[in-house]
Amino acid sequence: MRTVQEYKKSLQDGRQVYIRGERVKDVVTHPILSIATEHAANLFRLNRDRKLKDLFTMKSPETGDTVSRYFMVPTTPQELLQRGNLVEAHTAANKSVLDLLKAIGTDALFALLVVSRDMDKALKTTYHERVQKFFSHCRENDLDMATAQTDVKGDRSLRPHEQPDPDMYVRIVQRRRDGIVIRGAKAHTTAAPQANEIFVLPTRAMSEADKDYAVACAVPPNAKGVTLICRPMPGRDRSLFDSPVSRTNMETETVTVFDDVFVPWERVFMAGEWQFAGALANTFATFHRHTAVSYKPPAGDILLGAAALAADYNGVRNEAHIREKLAHLVMYTEIVRACRKLAALEAIPSPSGIMVPNPVYTNAGKFYFATNYHEVAKTVQDIAGGLAITAPSEADLKSPAIGPCLDKYLAGRKGASGRERVRLMSLIRDYTASDFGGYNYVVTLHGEGSMAAQLIVSLRDYDVERCVRLAREAMGAP
Repeated sequence: MRTVQEYKKSLQDGRQVYIRGERVKDVVTHPILSIATEHAANLFRLNRDRKLKDLFTMKSPETGDTVSRYFMVPTTPQELLQRGNLVEAHTAANKSVLDLLKAIGTDALFALLVVSRDMDKALKTTYHERVQKFFSHCRENDLDMATAQTDVKGDRSLRPHEQPDPDMYVRIVQRRRDGIVIRGAKAHTTAAPQANEIFVLPTRAMSEADKDYAVACAVPPNAKGVTLICRPMPGRDRSLFDSPVSRTNMETETVTVFDDVFVPWERVFMAGEWQFAGALANTFATFHRHTAVSYKPPAGDILLGAAALAADYNGVRNEAHIREKLAHLVMYTEIVRACRKLAALEAIPSPSGIMVPNPVYTNAGKFYFATNYHEVAKTVQDIAGGLAITAPSEADLKSPAIGPCLDKYLAGRKGASGRERVRLMSLIRDYTASDFGGYNYVVTLHGEGSMAAQLIVSLRDYDVERCVRLAREAMGAP
């Protein structure tokens, strides 16, 4: 397995990355993007933690070498449950901020393994063996992988081939003897600047007229024609006291542009097989939403802990209305965690032998945490009080002129100093009322797909007819 330094060196490959209109020379040392790089690099430290080794690593089925457990192909419900435990522990170790690279990359690989087998059987293609070889390549080389699925889409009322600009969905513009050439752009690509590979997947079902848009492949971030344009984000010019989470643990997202990028055939996993574009999009979404319901409980845990600590510092933790609010926070986290576990235990076996998370429980959990997260943040802010946004900074507390005054007047119950109370308020502000806090609100809603998509899948995959039969029996119908 790679070391932190080996991982960082792998990113210094001339990739074309931009942030705030400027070309980034090095994502490892850049004053802003280095935060996301260090966040991703932490996994390589955790892999060597003796307490986490059994959960985070395993032996390669091919070589016997130690590899990341993210590459464990789930063939039983227990293995899928263990994957959820891994995602949850990994997130908790990063101050409850997800690190998607290994998770989303293997979500994509699992989906490709499932769908390529079905595609080969139906269409006599030879993609499955190709996917297996690339899976081994990623596992044995301990690679980090981003996934670019969401196309920029243009006019949402039109299919890909109907767009006035044909590049609104990534498409194949040339088929060559040695590979394909793709053009277009994907939005919301998480951690692409920190990845060693970028998987390109279809975002929707396609018609035969859309066949050039039915494409799946793996592209190195430094490939000619790839440009990664990052969202704006704060940098390192902040105090760790004032920004205890976002100063060290953040991911970035990019608009990922493919400007006539050549992809050799060994890296191509779908090239015009429009009949299976929807299956690949949906299978990836199911695996990835299971990752989502695995990474969200640690966020619920840290918010519950912050709320309980705020109530304690204020001397009101045992008040009835506070206990009721804390109970709601407990229920939020544990309902999501229960959906994660049940989705694994009630997993659906695919013909490939891979267990796919139960789509009903997976989507129910994702929908529940998305629709209720804002209320959770509101509850934490309510318990914390206005000081969550009006508290002074670390520099004020360190000032000889005003620091002692603040420590005195911002103190809480006996033993809760003003400094410690402000430290807690900084955590709550950072997580719920900062630039990073606003990001959390939106990514909770839209990450892993819209809430409408989760409702559609839940209804589609639920046995409603069983319920209809029960109703007919209860009403005495023949």
